[in-house]
Amino acid sequence: MRTINPNRLIFVGFSQLIRHLSFILFLIFAPASSFAIGVETAKIDSPVVAAAPPLVSTTVKDTIISVKSLGTQPDSAKLKQVIAIRLSTTKDAETFSTLYIDGIALPKLKPWKINAGDKILFFPLNTDVQEVLLNFLQSSPFEKSVIPVYFSVGTPKQALINNKIPVYVEVRQRIATWWIWLAAVVLIALAIAALKYNILKDDNNLYYSLGRTQLFFWTLLVLTAYIMICLKTDTIPDLPLSVLGILGISVSTTAVSKLIENKNKAGIPIDKNAKSEGFFLDILSDGSSINIQRFQNVAFNLFFGVVFLQKAFANHIMPDFDQNVLILMGISAGTYAGLKNTEATKEQSEPAKQTGDDITTPTTPTAPPPTSPPPTAPVATDPPPSSGDPQ
Repeated sequence: MRTINPNRLIFVGFSQLIRHLSFILFLIFAPASSFAIGVETAKIDSPVVAAAPPLVSTTVKDTIISVKSLGTQPDSAKLKQVIAIRLSTTKDAETFSTLYIDGIALPKLKPWKINAGDKILFFPLNTDVQEVLLNFLQSSPFEKSVIPVYFSVGTPKQALINNKIPVYVEVRQRIATWWIWLAAVVLIALAIAALKYNILKDDNNLYYSLGRTQLFFWTLLVLTAYIMICLKTDTIPDLPLSVLGILGISVSTTAVSKLIENKNKAGIPIDKNAKSEGFFLDILSDGSSINIQRFQNVAFNLFFGVVFLQKAFANHIMPDFDQNVLILMGISAGTYAGLKNTEATKEQSEPAKQTGDDITTPTTPTAPPPTSPPPTAPVATDPPPSSGDPQ
């Protein structure tokens, strides 16, 4: 019978124990290691696939990006101007065609223009806006005020988008127009009477004066534009500094011309035969020829006068000329006034009468005395016979 070595049994038992422990450890750690190996293999062998982005809500909140005036500063506006409201929305821009002022709807006010691509609404600040804003100034004693306004847009039933940033709007009190019409009638009557009584002529009422014509011209232009704007807007407009500058140039030109005329005036009777050569020739010439400085002054005043009226009637505000325009007109008026002292004086007076030793009495030529005929020689005659002589 074969005998069993005890040491061998111990070795075999220990080996079996090690094998079972190894198997148990394999069962515990094998899944994690296999997943790790599989992931590494996928990174090496498989192409990279982009992960799907997380789901984001596509709903965009309707907001007002900006409210800007097309005529003044971005955060301010005036009546008769246009404001541009830019929206951020996925809806059609025409959906927001009703303007709201501090929550008050203006259903009669329609957009002047709609930019559907850029989502911009253009609204004119007309009389409907003025009526609403004047309700805020009923107790204000000021003729002009600036108030913050919150514009909103939406449908006629409700405001859909509100603006959180105010726009400062200049508001003017309305005036009655009947007295403006009365002032216009009085102005026309005064102008006709002034022309009838030679307001444009010199002191002797003979020749038309360029200085007086320039002052009369700009006075009528400023008053006409001012009255027209009052009738169109029912408000009193502001006078820009450039308008005051033009009137100042006209007054200065007339004053200098008057001083030069008084300096050159002779204290002698007026020549009854002197007469005007016509309006345009009188203001363009000095009596001898047309002067370039007069022509330049007339041309500049006529051109900028037409521009002044065109801008006033188109925009319904008093035009504001650039500073360079005032400098140009000032130089032209100064050149005319400076050279007026060197112009030839128009013949207005009779020739001076001679006095004292300069007076010579005209002599009437006398006929020469009659000449007597030359004497003739006497004719010899025989004496008569005496009585004692024989026959």
